[in-house]
Amino acid sequence: MPFAPQTLCGTVVSAGKMMKAVKVRTSKQVYNSFLRKHFTAHQSHLVSDPNSSLREGDVVRIAPAWRASKHIRHVVTEIVSPWGPPVEERPPIPDLEEMAEEMRAKREAKIERRAAKRQGHLIDEDDGEQEPTLKERHTNVIGGPEVLGGEERVVLEREMRNQ
Repeated sequence: MPFAPQTLCGTVVSAGKMMKAVKVRTSKQVYNSFLRKHFTAHQSHLVSDPNSSLREGDVVRIAPAWRASKHIRHVVTEIVSPWGPPVEERPPIPDLEEMAEEMRAKREAKIERRAAKRQGHLIDEDDGEQEPTLKERHTNVIGGPEVLGGEERVVLEREMRNQ
């Protein structure tokens, strides 16, 4: 299988301790000009493993991708040599297109939620029912605005002034 030059090959040194992430150790040759000798230099990368399909000791190919978190900047592209259970018994590794599609769907759902929130009502995803707006909650409360919290009262007063 051909691969891009920026992909790296390394060994999983820590798996199962973080959710959807593993630590992969890669190595490369570094030349010391004073000693005129090559030495092996190691570097560790935190890698996104969305299905938790990697085990310690696996030899994997990783590629740089979008930032999944503050320190995770790579994704697993394939398992070169498994250690332990065979690859067929593990959850499949999603390819970059599948992960991008999942991220796009999550982002669209977030944008819809934010738009609904800005319109003044939240849609409960479990029931499909709409939560009452701040004004409706205010009219349903016994005792009027003094029962509401400080921030809610200020927001409600602003809404009433704007109308």
